[in-house]
Amino acid sequence: MGINIFFNKLINAGIKDNYQAWEIHLTKKLNSIVLIGIFNMIMGILFFKITNNSPFIPYCLFGLLSLPFVIVLNTIKNYVLASYWFYCCGFTFFILVNLKMGIHSYVILFYFPVIISMVQLLGRKETFKHLIALSAICILSILSIVIEFKFNMLGINSGTPVSTNLILFNILLSFITTIALTIVLVFESVSQEKLIRKTLTEKEILLAEVFHRVKNNMNIVTSLLNLKKNMSDSIEVQNALEECRSRIYSMALVHQMVFNNDNLVRLNFNEYIKNLTVEIAKSLGDIDKFEIILETDDVNLELSKAIPCGLILNELLTNSFKYGKPGNNKLEIHIKLKNKSGEIELEVRDNGPGMTEAFNTKTLGHDLIQSLSEQINGTFRFYNKDGFVFNIKFKAES
Repeated sequence: MGINIFFNKLINAGIKDNYQAWEIHLTKKLNSIVLIGIFNMIMGILFFKITNNSPFIPYCLFGLLSLPFVIVLNTIKNYVLASYWFYCCGFTFFILVNLKMGIHSYVILFYFPVIISMVQLLGRKETFKHLIALSAICILSILSIVIEFKFNMLGINSGTPVSTNLILFNILLSFITTIALTIVLVFESVSQEKLIRKTLTEKEILLAEVFHRVKNNMNIVTSLLNLKKNMSDSIEVQNALEECRSRIYSMALVHQMVFNNDNLVRLNFNEYIKNLTVEIAKSLGDIDKFEIILETDDVNLELSKAIPCGLILNELLTNSFKYGKPGNNKLEIHIKLKNKSGEIELEVRDNGPGMTEAFNTKTLGHDLIQSLSEQINGTFRFYNKDGFVFNIKFKAES
């Protein structure tokens, strides 16, 4: 139990309160790799002691004494400086032992777990420049080994035949190191994924609660406006309050539909259109006097686009229901929603008398639609063609 606590303290050494989740896991992985390195150095010293290969023991002692400073630097500084110390000392060690043992010792195999660990540790956008720098140092160390093997300029490579036991030891320990490293990295990756999933679930629950509260607050506001409208004897006040209530409802409906579905960032807009048209028709008069013809694709919009589109649709439908009276005929409102290669097209037309010059230039509804269309970077136009027509096109993604 005491040993377990001790190793946990070593693995968590250097984790600071302001660290993000990925920095915590990077620090823990670096400390775990250091412990694997210390184990390798101890195994090397024991093997060389048993086989009477004393010339190699100083190199292992160099590695054994250098590695604890990684954890020290991790604690007093940060993982970046500790990583540079770890890999620079490691590459220096590999140059020395490779040249001392010779090309046929297979000690070069230890480069593979080191490179794997380096990519796993620093393969993020925040640390990518450090990965490039250490990769360059790694390549230089390998080139220096190759050049020295070729020309023996430093005279370190003795050319002494390597024993079979040493070859087998290097091969076996390099593979054990790779397996141990893989297990550590996989364990930390799984742990990090669990933490990310937990954090994401908590944020989704919080976001759903926010949508729920916003929806409830908007419903309270619409109810208050409705009560105030019913208490007023002025037709003008009633109409103004109804317009405000309708606009708020169109936004509340977005939050209600998002809350009732699993997707908290996108809205099924064709379903939204069906719900909104029915509600507006009920609030403004007898629904049997209208006919709403829908021609909609299955379109999911980001909330940043769904809410402005909902307000635009509310203005257009309210305008058609109130002013688009085609004589003795039933009012027909056609709503088209299409997704053409990532471009959304929303069109609303009715068979009423068409758009007046006053609406095109002076009304609040026109200005609101124009402002909302610009908000989603849409290209829109109003025109008359056997009634009023509004058409807007915009990109599905931001």
